[in-house]
Amino acid sequence: MSFPIPTIHSALRVSCTVLTLALLPPAHAVEPLTQHDVVLLQKGEIIEQRVEGGSDALAAYLKTLGAAESETVRANPAQIPSAGFIVVAVRPDKQTRTWFDFKPPLADATMAALRHTVETTPTASVKSGQVVFALRVSVWSDKPPKAYAPAPQEWKDAAKGMSPKPDVDGLVDKVWPH
Repeated sequence: MSFPIPTIHSALRVSCTVLTLALLPPAHAVEPLTQHDVVLLQKGEIIEQRVEGGSDALAAYLKTLGAAESETVRANPAQIPSAGFIVVAVRPDKQTRTWFDFKPPLADATMAALRHTVETTPTASVKSGQVVFALRVSVWSDKPPKAYAPAPQEWKDAAKGMSPKPDVDGLVDKVWPH
């Protein structure tokens, strides 16, 4: 002999589900881009001399750039979680170039979108030479990169076999000629 299994009415089932979800602790939302540090790849006094407005102007640019990059990553949700560096060089006349060092590597679409963002975000005004820094970031993750300094592949390739190893200005000039 079999007994019918009682079923919960669907409205009651939905109410129980909603109540259960309401009692759960709030989920921690992962930000599209988390900036952990700014890595200055030149001495502070060099940057201070080269940027019109000095460190205050550079800080304002970094804040604007970080917000723009975060929105760019938000628009690319297919990107898998990753961590690394967005390396930026700024020259006079607001010329900008960027390199990436991420593990795992960024998706091509995300890299292209971030490159466009860096190149179109209004920069700090550089009076002479160039200013080079890196943003140490996580993309769709809260785990920072393990490394503390960037090593973009293009830079490694350019420095291969060079003795002595070039300083940052020399390396950037090699991979991004004037």
